[in-house]
Amino acid sequence: MFNLVTNELIKQLSRPRMWMSLGVIVFINSIASLFVYMLFEGIQFSFWEYMRISSNLIVVLQVFCLIIAGDIVSNEFSSGTIKLLLIRPINRVKILVSKYLAVVVIATILTSAHFLFSAVLGILWFYDSFFEFNVNFFLVAGAYVLRFLELIVICSVAFTLSVLTRSSSFAIGSTIFLTFSAGTFLIVMNERGMEWGKYLLFANTDLQQYFFGTPPFEGMTFLFSVGVIVVYLIGFGGLAGWFFGRRDVDV
Repeated sequence: MFNLVTNELIKQLSRPRMWMSLGVIVFINSIASLFVYMLFEGIQFSFWEYMRISSNLIVVLQVFCLIIAGDIVSNEFSSGTIKLLLIRPINRVKILVSKYLAVVVIATILTSAHFLFSAVLGILWFYDSFFEFNVNFFLVAGAYVLRFLELIVICSVAFTLSVLTRSSSFAIGSTIFLTFSAGTFLIVMNERGMEWGKYLLFANTDLQQYFFGTPPFEGMTFLFSVGVIVVYLIGFGGLAGWFFGRRDVDV
């Protein structure tokens, strides 16, 4: 399994989009940090408050990560390289799991790079408050962890659609549409009293809503959303594994 994951990581790291993603991280953090510094210049503003703001930029990473997740399986079919994988004496499920783990590792690398570069810029502009380990430290840690979990869930959606449809464009496009339009649909559903909307995945992916906002439907709790996410992830995993393991490969 380790060799399979390593092989997938090498393939992804050899592609320009991975390095473009890191370049975008550097660019958006540089612009954001300069903007925040100019906006709050002369006003008491701490390093940890800046890091809290920077956690919201993970939404940009979601796009890059879901592109990788939506392409990592379907690209094997479109390029015909899936034959080289399946002729090896390795269980199909292991191949699929290795690809998913590669997506998780890449998401971890990009999120870590974002955090580290944000911290460097935060120290540059707001170094006086770097060692103030107050409640903001825990808020930043929680914000990054919850944003990262949301990122993994979204990647799981793109990954599953990629397996089911074998179409990178459909998997990526559908996931982007659902991710950025779900909020509007949930508001409409709430206004129309469609309470069953709280069982939809995208009503629960943003776990920060329980700490820094308001859930879209009454009666929702943190543990409820975690439970819904777990059920969906199990369903995605089972569905993707069944389709990938059962369907004939015709490329």
